[in-house]
Amino acid sequence: MTPDTENAQPACSRAVLALGSNLPPRAGWLDLALAVFGRAGLEILTATPRWNTVAIGTMPQPDFLNQLVLLRGERTGLGWLDLAKEAEDQAGRRRRPCHGPRTLDVDVILIEDEDWDLPELAVPHPGLLTRPYLLLGASQLAPDWRHPGEGGSISELAQRHLSGSWAPTWPRARAAADPPGRGLP
Repeated sequence: MTPDTENAQPACSRAVLALGSNLPPRAGWLDLALAVFGRAGLEILTATPRWNTVAIGTMPQPDFLNQLVLLRGERTGLGWLDLAKEAEDQAGRRRRPCHGPRTLDVDVILIEDEDWDLPELAVPHPGLLTRPYLLLGASQLAPDWRHPGEGGSISELAQRHLSGSWAPTWPRARAAADPPGRGLP
């Protein structure tokens, strides 16, 4: 390792992360994640409103409160994953039972100009095209980013895949200064 590479800082990048909670206080856990991001020196560029989604899977459990955020910071793909795990750990996330109720779930959905296919990290997130709230939120936060495997922008993919009740319009950019707890219940 040379002195230049030893002291090199990761390049500044942007990422879309999805936050979710289905254990009380749901909004409080999402707020905690935003606070973790701030303490890590990341800039919250914009966020979607918060909304309820039905839990996916066979285990009966409460609905999730979800929100997507667009962040900027000096991180790489695995650095964004470490940040997600740090927020979950601070919320006391338990990983068993698998797909069970959780205080906080943070997923890395997109990283600008990055494509990851590792056992611990897949970006774009595999659920992006199968979970309407992820695609809708990502299309609002990063409409011009390209999906490497689908050959189109996130906005184009949303227009192709979303219809019916999943076609609401949100303001294209919501000020990150808006109080986080003021989203949809």
